[in-house]
This record gives sequence, structure tokens and C-alpha cells, in this order.
Amino acid sequence: MENMISVSRASKLLGIKRSELNEQLRASNISTFEGMVDFEEVKSIAPAISLCESEIIDRVRIIRDNTSKLLKGDAEEQSREQLATKVHKLTTDLLVETRTVEHYEQILVTLARKLGDLQTSGEDGERNVAASLCEWLRAEIRTE
Repeated sequence: MENMISVSRASKLLGIKRSELNEQLRASNISTFEGMVDFEEVKSIAPAISLCESEIIDRVRIIRDNTSKLLKGDAEEQSREQLATKVHKLTTDLLVETRTVEHYEQILVTLARKLGDLQTSGEDGERNVAASLCEWLRAEIRTE
């Protein structure tokens, strides 16, 4: 258990109540220690948690870097109005990207929750299928 995350933080990343995550952890025989749980074990029942905030932060950084590059070279030659127009466009682009990420993240969180429910169901077949889908989803998320 070298990569620990708080159960509270994991539940926030998944968009579920901490009590719901605790139930899923208990049903999957995943142990916690002083409110902390191994990140890799949480991913086994909730692959969407591997969507880390750093991906979003990286995207924001790229947009900001591009903004500075655009503005550095010819800032003296451009009018305030032109600069304001560029900033407005980039802000709008950032907003659209953020909403898109939030939408896809919500889809994955819902999928992960449903897979988690299947993994905690009473039927072996459903648990096996859910576990296989979680592994596939986690692998797909890593390749991006």
C-alpha cells in the first residue's frame, strides 16, 4: 500500500458519498487504514478515479502558455481591443474545454459507479464481467 488516498478524497473524485464508497470497499474486501485506502485498489472497483486532475491542469496550462506566446511577440503592435478579443476567445475556448471534460468525466464516473455496483452484486458472472470492464477501462484511460 504505497500509493494511499483518503477515502474522502476518493469519494469526491468519484462524485459519490463517502459512505457509498465505504460500502463498495467493504463489499470488495478492500481494507482501509485510518481513513486511507490504496489508490490502486480503489481503481479496481472505480476506474474513473484514474482521471486525475493533473490532466485538466495540464490542458489549462497549455492554453495559458499559448496565450502568453500569442501576446508576447506582437503585444506592442496590437491594440487593447485586439488583445481583449483574443483573451475573450481563449477564455471561451477554455470554458468549452472545461465543460467537455466535466461532461466526459461525469459519464465515466457514472459508468464506474455502475461497474462498482455490478462488482458488489451477488452473481459471480456479473462480478467477473464488471471486473473485466474495469480493467479494460483503466487500460484505455492510461493510454491517453
